[in-house]
Amino acid sequence: MGSVGSWTKAALCTVFVAVGQPLPYQPAYRSQALRALQALYNLHFSRAEGLLDQLERQFGPYAGTSYLRALAYSWRIELDPTTTWFDSFWERELERTDSLLRCCAHHPLERYFLGFGQRALEVRRLYIRGHTLASVWKARDLIALLSGIRQYASQYPEMQFELGLYEYYIAYFAQNYPLMRPVLRLFPPGNAPKGLERLEACARDSLNYTQHEAAYFLSYIYLYQAHQPEKAEYWARRLSERFPDNPLFRRMWAEALHKLQRYEEARQAVLPWLQAYEKACPTAPCRLLWSRYPTSEAIQAYALLGMILREEKRYAEAQAAFARMDTLLKKLPHFPAPTYARLQREAALLEKRMGNSAAAQARLEALRHRSDVPEFLKAPLPE
Repeated sequence: MGSVGSWTKAALCTVFVAVGQPLPYQPAYRSQALRALQALYNLHFSRAEGLLDQLERQFGPYAGTSYLRALAYSWRIELDPTTTWFDSFWERELERTDSLLRCCAHHPLERYFLGFGQRALEVRRLYIRGHTLASVWKARDLIALLSGIRQYASQYPEMQFELGLYEYYIAYFAQNYPLMRPVLRLFPPGNAPKGLERLEACARDSLNYTQHEAAYFLSYIYLYQAHQPEKAEYWARRLSERFPDNPLFRRMWAEALHKLQRYEEARQAVLPWLQAYEKACPTAPCRLLWSRYPTSEAIQAYALLGMILREEKRYAEAQAAFARMDTLLKKLPHFPAPTYARLQREAALLEKRMGNSAAAQARLEALRHRSDVPEFLKAPLPE
């Protein structure tokens, strides 16, 4: 047993954590945790796990550390959504986070940010895998923590991130998914412009845990939902430069360049990764479990290459890129339906421009017969 002085010091530390700055904001913890995040965004997952192991040895079991582990598994799912190998590990860390929050969440940042973030990861997994309606239904679990997030958002940028995501996506789904509106009446209303404003403020703040998450969601939103490719290019380029080994960031940057009609730059951004994929994965599918070149990412990269070549009117090369996409898709039968449909529409647009209307129509008809494809992706192609 330690001396009275040592026990007094330990007690004072406990009080400090309870009423002062939470553990994630203490310099020794923050520095190590941010290094772990940087490693996982660059796909250096083993290094990230090693840094988190060190955190746990130094500070003991803590909900924030378990949440960061769950986030690392969530990114594996994001990059390779067709495999469920990571799911059990992801679920274990979320359960551990929940248990530690129930027992030892002394600070609002822990109760609200970690509690909200833990539940939001479950919503995110459903959305990544194309279960859009189920993801919105699951988001009901966030409502109970929303008032706390609003109360403390002005003090903690991490809560600005969560509130920004909530405000944007509730407004986005209410506007673009009429069938979801009865469910969305259960939610406090969103505000898309305000949500984006919060996300941008968070992404510009280099001293918070959610800076790169905010930049990723801004890239995604501006690229696929708000249709502002200049802003998408800005945020995706920042991510790609900071994390050059992350193929998702690089592909999103290349797709933003494509939308800006900067085709040469877009091609140069995506081609080296595809060449590396073909060397690293001679027999598809390759999984993120054993390769940094997952086939699920290669499918989208080949589709993007086809889109770039199509706009350059290099139709034969574009057809070859889409054919490679189709070949790889056959290796992944559980590829997310909304993304699958979006890529098929891009391939159909090439066929239409080449005068192959029957081939274009065949791709669209295949989408119309799938119940898991959103209705707006079954619409006729643009002229």
